[in-house]
Amino acid sequence: MADTSIVTSTPFYFQGAWFLCPPVSPRGLEQVESFEVRDDDVFVSAFKKSGTTWTQQIVSLVTSGSNFNEVSKIPVYKRVPYMERMDLSGGPDAPPIISLLKDRPSPRLMKTHLPYKMLPRQAREGKGKIVYCTRNPKDVVVSVHNMSLMHDLHHPSPWEETLDNFISQPPQNSWWNVIPEYWSHRDDGNLLFIKYEDMKKDLRGHVVKIAEFLGRNLTAEQIDEVTANCTFTAMKENPATNMSRDPLMQEKLFKRGKEKGIEFVRKGKVGDWRNWFSPQQLEKFEAFHKEKMAGIDLTFEDEE
Repeated sequence: MADTSIVTSTPFYFQGAWFLCPPVSPRGLEQVESFEVRDDDVFVSAFKKSGTTWTQQIVSLVTSGSNFNEVSKIPVYKRVPYMERMDLSGGPDAPPIISLLKDRPSPRLMKTHLPYKMLPRQAREGKGKIVYCTRNPKDVVVSVHNMSLMHDLHHPSPWEETLDNFISQPPQNSWWNVIPEYWSHRDDGNLLFIKYEDMKKDLRGHVVKIAEFLGRNLTAEQIDEVTANCTFTAMKENPATNMSRDPLMQEKLFKRGKEKGIEFVRKGKVGDWRNWFSPQQLEKFEAFHKEKMAGIDLTFEDEE
């Protein structure tokens, strides 16, 4: 029987960016550049804690064709596998997820947190589809902090430390480099750039937008059914999307979260950062953000 125990994560660098193993597989990263992309491949991409699972849920239901309620019961990490991750179910010697994707039937759906420049070369050249979701960095860092408190692979850090680390990330990992790079490709024919805050305002409209981008013709009733399965309440109650309620994932990754009462699907709020930033921290963060985003016409809502 395979050893399914999870060891402490070890940081490592690849092409100037740092990752944690597990969950990211060094062997998997080495295969990304030359990964053979199919025309109907879909990459769900986002900076961590920016609406990735939400986008995975929408994309997987939109492309499923029917039986949305039944599809929604399948763990989202099985429907939309994490491309650069190691196979946590197979022990330390298991093949990386990306190598298992090669034989997966079309259409292949894949999740990634990689910067644009590290995506498969053929995807950058226009093959396949990329749905990119971004989020206000103030809410991102709050979500990153709570993830560190509840995820067994992460080192739990005080809020002040999380905030300082977020601002001082290496360039390849920096929110202020990764997001503007994707934003610069927003008019590419194979990339759809969406914002978490806009999805909160108009979820149904974004289901329609994503379906149209992926060439899926859904009826009004189907759009309504997908939307119902993608609300925050539905996803929080669903163990297939809220991994804290998946018994296997809770045991493998979220024991600390259970002890602290923090779930993988936590609040889903726009503007929760107000409950975390001190006036001094906010002033420093916003000054840093303004400097880094000078000349970039990408803005975010601060309230729902």
